[in-house]
Amino acid sequence: MCEIKGLSLKKFIVKCGLVCLFGMSGTRLGAQTVYISPDINIKNDFSYFILPHPNGTISLLRDKSFKISLQTLHADFQWGIEKSIELPGRKWRIIDLFEWENDIDIFYVSKIDANYGIYLNRYSNQPALIHERMIYDGVALSSNDDIKIKYSADKNWMAIGFQNLMDERYMVLYNRKLDSIYYNFNSTKQFQEARQHIYDVEISNKGDVFLFGKSSEFGRRKAQTLITKIGLDGNLIETKELPMKDFYFTSGMAKIDNLAGRLAFGGLYAEKSNAPPEGYAIGFINENQLIPELSFKPFSTALLKEWSGNSKKSILSNSELNTRSIEFKSDSGCLLFYENTKELSRRPYFSATDPTGAYTTRWYDYYFDDIIVASFDNNGSLLWEKVFHKRQYSQDDQGLFSSFFIFHTNSVLRIIFNDAISSEGTVSEYILKPNGDFIRKSILNTSYKNLNLRFKDAMELDAQSLMVPSENNGKLNLVKIVFD
Repeated sequence: MCEIKGLSLKKFIVKCGLVCLFGMSGTRLGAQTVYISPDINIKNDFSYFILPHPNGTISLLRDKSFKISLQTLHADFQWGIEKSIELPGRKWRIIDLFEWENDIDIFYVSKIDANYGIYLNRYSNQPALIHERMIYDGVALSSNDDIKIKYSADKNWMAIGFQNLMDERYMVLYNRKLDSIYYNFNSTKQFQEARQHIYDVEISNKGDVFLFGKSSEFGRRKAQTLITKIGLDGNLIETKELPMKDFYFTSGMAKIDNLAGRLAFGGLYAEKSNAPPEGYAIGFINENQLIPELSFKPFSTALLKEWSGNSKKSILSNSELNTRSIEFKSDSGCLLFYENTKELSRRPYFSATDPTGAYTTRWYDYYFDDIIVASFDNNGSLLWEKVFHKRQYSQDDQGLFSSFFIFHTNSVLRIIFNDAISSEGTVSEYILKPNGDFIRKSILNTSYKNLNLRFKDAMELDAQSLMVPSENNGKLNLVKIVFD
């Protein structure tokens, strides 16, 4: 395990001397080097965004409600001078931040004259304005949640969903690299006529957009799960129904494999609506021709026993499994990641006994527990399934420090997480090989170091390092972990 030392220094570098053996193969896993930035006070910030660059620097953009500041974390892990950025208009809200080599693209909404518009501005790290682009004028806005955005894997294509001033849902397809708007798509008009409801969007590196939705129910006919492909001209190419047989999706997501040129759709299925899951649902769709094929694989009794010590399916009624990630393999198969999560609310004792009902405050408990990983080949056949045990519990923090991060290398996946949601604990990982063999080990001791790591928001920097923000008592640190 790696223990941080030297907290009086502004720069923290520690070599971790623990060397582990991976299973029976004897693969040696090296030590870690950990860098921790000096503190940044974020108590009065509305939000912040972190963006790594190819030259090794990291940009920190902070929205302070009354101004926006940009600060650079240099390669020596020292902060540069804080500088201000002036966005046009007023009542602006930053939606996201993008890397453009060593420059910065800010995607935001701003009110100019009487209307809100969607903009994308490019700044140098000085910062100086390089380019300004209005993507849409006349958007209805009450919160950032009103604007949905999906990116291609290379972050060049952007499918932006929003509501206009006529209360219609629109989608704009925009390419940052070419600075080109391909279409404005009226999803309200298109899908009301087809009696469809859209709940997810995927976009390929070619600009192909896939909409996932369901049809309306008529009488005894249950809703159908549909996939629609939109061409670069904004026209609907085709719509196909996913062959669900007599099953229902209880949790699902999609992801495009740009190398194989197809889309994977995976999740969980149940025999009845709102029933506990019975097993895995997995399917692949060719990008050029929507011919959906789905496989339904029930949980094995061995998996259920490994999960809870009980092989009966009744234990699933107390679980809340959610599909977390689809990870593609070199053979065009994939891994599906599921997590057992639960959110409970309760009233304080003084509220529960108050006859007036004046006290409406509620406490929230967050549980992020075991992970299930299932491996499938490129035909959807189940190769293996594993349970990775963890126990995470927290209160009133939105679960920001829970869950896990998947770090990719050429030979293994690292599933990294906080052992306990506390600044006095350890960070652990499961090291997963392609055949399902794995080892669990601790990699970092955070006790007395004032670190609360948000692995939900971690990001890969390269094949050997990751960066994760830490928040503790209104202070922000950026933590870089390098696997030597």
